[in-house]
Amino acid sequence: MNRKQFIFSCSILFFTLLLGKPTLGQLTPVSEQNIKALNNYMRYSNEVSYACSLLFRDFKQVNDQFYLVATDSIDTAVFDKKTVLTNKNLFPVLPRDLYSITLQDNRYLPYQKRGTPLQLIGKINNVLQEISTTRNNLENYIITNTYKSDKHLEQGFAWLRRIEVLYYDIFTLQEKLHWNLHALLSSYYLDSSPQIKLIERLQQVLKQNKLIIKSVRANDNSSLLKDHSQELSILLASSKLSESMLASLSQSEKQACEVILKKSRTCLEQSQYFSQKNEYKNLEHLPHYYYYNERFLPLVNRSDAGMARLFNQLIESQKITWLLEQELPPLFEVVYPNLPIFEAYQTPDIDVDELIQKALLAKAQKDSLNELKEQISKAVLKDSIIVAQEQADSLNPLKKEAKRGLPNLNGFASNNLVFLLDISASMSDSNKLPLLKTALRQLLDLMRPEDNITFITYSGRAKVVLDPTSAQYKKRILQAIDHLNSGGVSDADQGLELAYQTLQKNIISAGNNRIILATDGAIKVKNSTKKLIRKGSKEKDAICLSVFYFSQKEFRHHKELLEELSLNGRGKYSYIQKENAEKILLLEAQAVRTKK
Repeated sequence: MNRKQFIFSCSILFFTLLLGKPTLGQLTPVSEQNIKALNNYMRYSNEVSYACSLLFRDFKQVNDQFYLVATDSIDTAVFDKKTVLTNKNLFPVLPRDLYSITLQDNRYLPYQKRGTPLQLIGKINNVLQEISTTRNNLENYIITNTYKSDKHLEQGFAWLRRIEVLYYDIFTLQEKLHWNLHALLSSYYLDSSPQIKLIERLQQVLKQNKLIIKSVRANDNSSLLKDHSQELSILLASSKLSESMLASLSQSEKQACEVILKKSRTCLEQSQYFSQKNEYKNLEHLPHYYYYNERFLPLVNRSDAGMARLFNQLIESQKITWLLEQELPPLFEVVYPNLPIFEAYQTPDIDVDELIQKALLAKAQKDSLNELKEQISKAVLKDSIIVAQEQADSLNPLKKEAKRGLPNLNGFASNNLVFLLDISASMSDSNKLPLLKTALRQLLDLMRPEDNITFITYSGRAKVVLDPTSAQYKKRILQAIDHLNSGGVSDADQGLELAYQTLQKNIISAGNNRIILATDGAIKVKNSTKKLIRKGSKEKDAICLSVFYFSQKEFRHHKELLEELSLNGRGKYSYIQKENAEKILLLEAQAVRTKK
């Protein structure tokens, strides 16, 4: 080989390493220190989940008593508080001590990848400390009899409402942390062995269990839950553990493997019960609350020697180089007394489609329609009555102008829609990104060749995953929708900047130039970005910003931040659920009428 050939070969190798996917030779062998550092994060997360389960009993007890006091059913409340976070009998290592150990061992992770898990565990620790502080506030509020001078116990319920939000935050942060830890582990090379194959097989089963359980937590009884259940059924049918996998295990460890599979079958049964919803009817919470807390969590957590507990014991006893499995925190929701002051926090159980059908039937009866408007207004479903009115008007042949809410875009301006999508790990829930993807497919069927659509994702860094594309290229857009997957930690500020840059280069004159930000939590936005949003909304061909918020519940502190953004962008803030996703997305595409 001459000198030129040598230089050319080296260049090819360099760019292959730089641009290509990591090969087996490029992965770093995992060390004991590496895996210990990763598992310290998981141990701390699991201890936090366990602590939240213990504290949950106190908050449930306090909520029950506050409800009875506020409704004059009892006169006195008591708080039988027990030491939890500093009780050495409850934890192998106290959470505060394990937190310090985790921070110290973080140095054994790659320098460029330490930041994200460190930030997440810091946030989890802060949330846990606030839960503890709020618990102390509730204790003092009760034992000093302050609650007796607080009309309707407003302060007490405000603290409980804060606890509800903090429990949700714990779950969300842990999901992001677990995804990040698995991503870190995938950058290492693991030796193959029968034990590793056994662990991989069991973890496939555990992962499918978690998908079912998280769907129940999200109160998702759609076909997606049935799909998860069917996949678990298939997996269990093919998950017979071979003799070579079990050869090195003791009798108790073999029994643990069988118990994991047995509890998985129980999980499958419970998912079918949940789908039928024959239990927990007419109680203070919706059925998913009881199923998740009382039926599914014991199958996973340590409280009843759950699957995660058994899996983790197997890893530790066999000294297998693998990531520990996660335990899950409980779901806490406040029960408010039926008093006017708490009406804003009650969630009405309303069938929107049924109300719309009633509106159509009442078209010829003005009094009945007015009565229906009042019902829907009280249920805070303004968009629904607009749709109902316009569908009713559409039956009148004298009204020929474009009607918002009808499934067509005739009479509306050309759309230039940029979807700025949060694809962080928490958006993987079936009622979040998958729900939006379904709504996008429905909207695409209505879009015209003059309508453009763009996809920008932000997770780690913002990037354009679909350049501005005419709706006539439907196949290309559908492929882009199918490839939208969640994972990572979001940076919305960078995403907004990229969205505005992209849209400004492709403005449609007199069109509906609109950015639709889809997220499941509050976001941090720099002042410079806020100025960009306000400026864009004031241009001749304005760029509007609408915000879609996905969550199990419309938390006020998130809503206020996101609503402010949409107001600055002259757009609309919308809380997205299964019942309204398609309709709200359609209304965004009908935001601007064709100029006469």
